[in-house]
Amino acid sequence: MQICVAAGEVSGDQILAPILSRVSESAPFVYSGIAGPQMVEAGTYPLFPMDRLSVMGVMEVLPRLPELLSIRRQMKHYLGASHPAALISCDAPDFNLPLCAHAKSLGVPAIHVVSPSVWAWRRNRIPKIAKQLDLLLCLFPFEPELYADSGLRCEFIGHPLAAQISFNPDPMGSRCALDLSVSGPVLGILPGSRESEVKRLLPLFLGAFDQLVKETPDLVGVIPSATHDLYALIQSMIGSRSIRVVHGESQQVMAASTAVLVASGTAALESVLTGRPTVAVYQMNPWTYRMVKGKLETEFVTLPNFLAKKPMIPELIQGAASIDSILNAINPMLKEGPSDTFLLDARKIYDALSGDVTDRASRIIVDYLS
Repeated sequence: MQICVAAGEVSGDQILAPILSRVSESAPFVYSGIAGPQMVEAGTYPLFPMDRLSVMGVMEVLPRLPELLSIRRQMKHYLGASHPAALISCDAPDFNLPLCAHAKSLGVPAIHVVSPSVWAWRRNRIPKIAKQLDLLLCLFPFEPELYADSGLRCEFIGHPLAAQISFNPDPMGSRCALDLSVSGPVLGILPGSRESEVKRLLPLFLGAFDQLVKETPDLVGVIPSATHDLYALIQSMIGSRSIRVVHGESQQVMAASTAVLVASGTAALESVLTGRPTVAVYQMNPWTYRMVKGKLETEFVTLPNFLAKKPMIPELIQGAASIDSILNAINPMLKEGPSDTFLLDARKIYDALSGDVTDRASRIIVDYLS
């Protein structure tokens, strides 16, 4: 049987790949669609590469809009021509949910993994999402309740990062794995998984790093690159700084780090689940920010703070993000490490999200399709 798939982010590729592999153990499914490298390795035939969808922000999308609409039209045609057993999508809701709605209109079960962030903004989307999907698999325990009155089947599966990460590991093991022969402070630098994010945030991060090195000459930075193209871009930007760039390995980089500087998003949660002091930074097109800010429905932007219900990590967003504000936030972390309060809060989040996500998700999907 054939299943059509669509992942629009690096995190979607990481989440879907093991789920698809596990689902295949129950039946000889064949996968094709929009796939990242891990999904391809798991046996998915890529009709389109995932990185063509990796763009965020209203203004940032506009230059790519014709291509994105073309890909979606072709995917809709493919769904109609192949009529697969299901469409399973993950992340990129603005692209994927209309595709799911089209699949559902054809009688193809529409399954989406990772709820849109309705907890944070545009909660009025819930009725529309319920009409677009047959099944929604959520990563956070509070999300099914948000959909309780919508009629949509919504299941909590846990967060794959909590299943993959060891909490507060010894950094030396990861430093050895990354060939970092250092005993001093290490700053993990994660400027995002999209080219637009890297171009916007990395110069700011590098400016902060330059100031930190003046005070701490033995400081070493490590940047995990989400893709091969980003690897080349990042290498061209760091110059002769004492910064290593590695392919992937974000979890190893975080585990090796004394503190972590991240683009706000999944990486902020990943860093906290590792038990590392974290500063989350984000800047976007000013027009995009104005539109997003007006629709926010929560005090916090980052998932760790929302889950902890308090400012567990610094959030430096838009105008609050500067070299000075980054230095003020990250410097104490590099000197003192994580506080006991931070580790206690991080452990609570880790425990709440833990479990065999792949097993839960695959069992729900197989049961639904059967």
